[in-house]
Amino acid sequence: MKRKLTNLYVLVHAIGDILILNISYAIGHIISWNYTHLFEPKYVQLWIYLNIIYLFAAQLSGTFDMYRNTRFFTLLSALLRLFFLEIVLSFSYIVVFKDFNQTFKLSREVLLIMYVTAFILTMIWRFGFIKIVRLYRARGFNNRKVMIIGAGETAQEFKKMLEHKMEYGYQFLGFFDDDPQKYEPEISKQILGNIEDAKEFAIKHQIDELFCSLPHQEEDKIKEIIEFGDENLIRVKIVPDLSRFLTHHLNKVEIDYYGQIPVMTLRYEPLENIVNRFIKRIFDIGFSLLVFIFILWWFIPLIALLIKLTSKGPVFFIQERSGIKNKSFQVIKFRTMYVNTNAHKKQATRYDERITPIGKILRSTNLDEMPQFINVLLGQMSVIGPRPHMLKHTEEYSKIIDKFMVRHLVKPGITGWAQVNGYRGETKDVLDMEGRVRADVWYIENWSFGLDIKIIIMTIINMIRGEENAF
Repeated sequence: MKRKLTNLYVLVHAIGDILILNISYAIGHIISWNYTHLFEPKYVQLWIYLNIIYLFAAQLSGTFDMYRNTRFFTLLSALLRLFFLEIVLSFSYIVVFKDFNQTFKLSREVLLIMYVTAFILTMIWRFGFIKIVRLYRARGFNNRKVMIIGAGETAQEFKKMLEHKMEYGYQFLGFFDDDPQKYEPEISKQILGNIEDAKEFAIKHQIDELFCSLPHQEEDKIKEIIEFGDENLIRVKIVPDLSRFLTHHLNKVEIDYYGQIPVMTLRYEPLENIVNRFIKRIFDIGFSLLVFIFILWWFIPLIALLIKLTSKGPVFFIQERSGIKNKSFQVIKFRTMYVNTNAHKKQATRYDERITPIGKILRSTNLDEMPQFINVLLGQMSVIGPRPHMLKHTEEYSKIIDKFMVRHLVKPGITGWAQVNGYRGETKDVLDMEGRVRADVWYIENWSFGLDIKIIIMTIINMIRGEENAF
């Protein structure tokens, strides 16, 4: 019954998609004032073809590879692939038939309006339907019965996740472990029996999925559980204990296949993908050019004049800092301090006497960082990324803070996730730097174009309202 419901969800998705596609097709004709040609043979052929290519595109894009724990971002990625394939196939159809028959001319405007309308409506439909299904499951309907073999720390965290994410639709029935005495009393009392008891329990209660969280040393028991699941048509899923390798809440695990051998990657890095790097670089160049065209061409001479009028010394402060792959580069800032011998060694502090009057304004609004758009255009920095540190700090903190050097897997940024979340300015102690590193590593593992836009908006808001740690 549960499997039938899952298949029904997929069928409803497909029917909804096709209805939206056809409604959008009609809307495209109406808006482009082309509706009088809607029933012409060439448009009827196109209409049939569009419905056929939807089925192929949906299969190739994996848009129906939906699971209870599938994230919205994954669903959006699949939806983008679906429409990309549909657009390529539909326009290919027009090109091919145009060459075959010169009278076969179709309106590109109709297709453009159709796909824009279809994408917006499909996104609303898909996410709305999934939200309704998850609310339905959160209320206790269409749940899958699950149990966990092993009751260690990873198993306990997994159980908490199942209970917290009620919308996934999993009904947790209990732990089973051969050695309950090795756990704290609070945990051991949650264990319903040993592994042999688990088998009987699974059959009696018609368990849908069995999660095995035994340590890898228990290889024989794990194999025994997998064989039991296969024989009794119970899906067995392994929850590996990677706590020895991962830093809590920082890492995401990816599994790739090299031939037929699974290889686990302990950190997911979206920017390792060349397409994502290309998108980020194009955005960096485009955004920086806009800043130069609309702001920096007049802002730099104005600030340069104010700096010169209020203190002696150069307009710009240039300092060696750590960049991508820990390669040093010269970061460019407006000079905000009186010329002093400690500029490259000592951090700025609140009420620092070295800061000039104009420097206080520049630092409090982050405007002293504006010349770094030059670094961005030179390819040394990105608009968004971990802030580059002085070489002295990199050497010092890399020895005492776990994952510190991970920050250098990507280009440093003018602003970043750490900065918009309050980790900016002076690092008074190791805890301040640890917080910054956690935020930077989170950014590296969760990068998306949308996240960069969000950080830019948050940075602008912080600049307008001011920040406590900006000094």
